[in-house]
Amino acid sequence: MLLLIKNISVYSPGPIGKMDMLVGGEEILKIFENIPSSDILSMGGRLVDGTGMIAVPGFVDGHTHLIGGGGEGGFSTRTSEGFAGQFIDVGTTTVVGMLGTDGITRDHASLLAKVRDFNNEGINAFMLTGSYRYPLKTLTGDLMKDIVLVPEIIGVGEVAVSDHRSSNMTAAELQRMAMDARVAGMLSGKSGVTVLHMGDARAGLKPLMEATDDGTLNPKQIIPTHIDRTERLLAEGLNWVKERDGYIDFTADENRTAHTLADLQSRGYNFERFCVSSDGLGSMPLFDEQKNLIGIRSGPVDTLRKTFVSLVKEHGLEIHRALMPFTSNPSRFYKLDSSGLGFIKEGKKANFLILNDELEIKGVFSKGRFLKEGGSLYDRNGCVL
Repeated sequence: MLLLIKNISVYSPGPIGKMDMLVGGEEILKIFENIPSSDILSMGGRLVDGTGMIAVPGFVDGHTHLIGGGGEGGFSTRTSEGFAGQFIDVGTTTVVGMLGTDGITRDHASLLAKVRDFNNEGINAFMLTGSYRYPLKTLTGDLMKDIVLVPEIIGVGEVAVSDHRSSNMTAAELQRMAMDARVAGMLSGKSGVTVLHMGDARAGLKPLMEATDDGTLNPKQIIPTHIDRTERLLAEGLNWVKERDGYIDFTADENRTAHTLADLQSRGYNFERFCVSSDGLGSMPLFDEQKNLIGIRSGPVDTLRKTFVSLVKEHGLEIHRALMPFTSNPSRFYKLDSSGLGFIKEGKKANFLILNDELEIKGVFSKGRFLKEGGSLYDRNGCVL
């Protein structure tokens, strides 16, 4: 199917300007100032009036628990699995699923089935092997085989570090694991990255610094997540960005995260190294000083959209700047940028959102079709879609 969106302001996430955008199948065929409508209509194409709208890349959520998480307080504290529609409704068109604390009652076969379900529903879905535990739990019995042989597996994670639920792996073990993942990525043409769950133990990012000290392991191959868990951990994360040029990942909270990112932007930090993920459908546990569970809830999946809107409307960031932690940055970390995920580019995959001037979602397009339409989108006959 050919789709022509007329007169829409395009962010790649960088601003391109008011353009026409031609989509064919799953690709963006052309972005140009004036693409004749008659040519497209004569070929049976569809025309959408984008006047007053903006097109932005679909959000890339690099840390999700698609089959649920939790369990830290027993079987009744396991969180529920998710469904593609939950992510589509909030503008997320790419997800990376993973296991967490519970690698026993949840497994990679179930996660792989869920990832394939999401792909069938129109979301670009990937997954990681491993879980909090080290030595790793894998699908095939070997992390390198998982990455090389299973198309959807692109790396390792989330492996717990500096946390009371971790296996207390050494820096040497971390380095060896991450380098195996990297080589597997080289062999399979994938990122082969490692996602590290960061707890609040005093060791902080010390294992990461030691694992990359000798220059063998590229810091860009690993990312510490939940980096804004404490002020001390965030300070270490900012030092990781400054000294090692590595990525850090914030767990989105629409108010706290937006405030933090706006402050860091004003202070001149390298915004290209900041990623924001939802930890959606995973557990949000609350522990007392003795590390006893005293509360738990399931992570929401809408915090990327809410944090982006807050950055623009409440903190005054330019749209293209505010988009980066939710689109281009995680795409580059996971090396999904070559296919265009997290971007709007000619000849690349068409995964984009149509927003109105209030940044409300009026259209979600992915894998060759609109997954969500409505509100102020009109076809060539003036009918509301």
